[in-house]
Amino acid sequence: MLRELFFNLCLLISLHYLLRFTFRSWPVPRRGWRHALRLSALAAAGLILMLFPAPIAPGMQVDLRAVPVAFATLQFGPLAGVLVALPITLYRTLLGGVGLYAALPSLLGVIVATTLMRRVVPAVGPLFWRHWPGVIVMFAFNGVPLLFLPDGPQLFTQVYPLLLVMNVLGALAAWGVLSERFHVLRLTRQWQSAALTDALTGLGNRRQFDLDLEAMGPGDALLLVDVDHFKRVNDTHGHHAGDEVLQEIARLLEREARGRDRAYRYGGEEFAVILRDVKGDGLNRVAERLRAAVERHPMRATGGTVTVSVGGAEWAALPLRQLVQHADEALYAAKHGGRNQARVWGIWSPPQSSDPAPRTVIRRPQP
Repeated sequence: MLRELFFNLCLLISLHYLLRFTFRSWPVPRRGWRHALRLSALAAAGLILMLFPAPIAPGMQVDLRAVPVAFATLQFGPLAGVLVALPITLYRTLLGGVGLYAALPSLLGVIVATTLMRRVVPAVGPLFWRHWPGVIVMFAFNGVPLLFLPDGPQLFTQVYPLLLVMNVLGALAAWGVLSERFHVLRLTRQWQSAALTDALTGLGNRRQFDLDLEAMGPGDALLLVDVDHFKRVNDTHGHHAGDEVLQEIARLLEREARGRDRAYRYGGEEFAVILRDVKGDGLNRVAERLRAAVERHPMRATGGTVTVSVGGAEWAALPLRQLVQHADEALYAAKHGGRNQARVWGIWSPPQSSDPAPRTVIRRPQP
């Protein structure tokens, strides 16, 4: 039995090593087809482990199938654990034998114990091995139902200690493989976030803006927002106060924009907002709402208010640099029209015009 269980242990670690490649991002998504595929892979791992069991009596066998079930429960919740255990349970039922009456309660006990331990033991991550006492509790009930079978006490004494040790060692080793993967994904996410986030305001930076700009399509729009007379703020109140003003404006843009929109620090005292699925006069309304929100908001750093000029442009089947240029031209018009206003760039061509080139018009939103 020891030899078979040791082989099962090696197989368990190898399967989790392959399973680690199904985790591609952090945080790990918990819905969608990728999540369903990952749970299916965990169930498949349990079934493969059952193909190489350690026989202990006629109709009775032990293996480490409970480890993938416990992982799914710990990482994703009891429902995920039940979904992973379901095909394993069906296969064990098909095998039959008297051991079935111990196998099913044992697997259910692992799910219940792991669910309770989720309050104490964190999800698998770096240095997970420090939580080994909790792992023992997760598998403590696995094998206890052997006591209620014929010759149960003798089987329990023979099997339970070794099965518990193998389950715990298997969980710590296999989950350790996954924890290293999670650690790498978490660090990668942090580095990507740092590379794409403006350190002062917490908004997406110019690099993030360029990436999201490429994903714009029909119905989307772009706003450029520039703080009026920002140099005066720095000269009067100092650069620290100027930084705080930028932070407050960034929070205002995030708060006043719609949930599907995103704000960026475009550079210096200039911000950008990408609007998704803008309908009708929505571009004008959002631009004016952002401008008005900044105007009426008292800045703690200066004890007064500041204003912004806003220029917008709707997406069109043009090069992206031209879309940005349109928004910048609208911003330029807002600046030279007296500041503290929002303007939108438009294109129109007169039906009888002899000039084939389109004419540009800057439109002010209607009050």
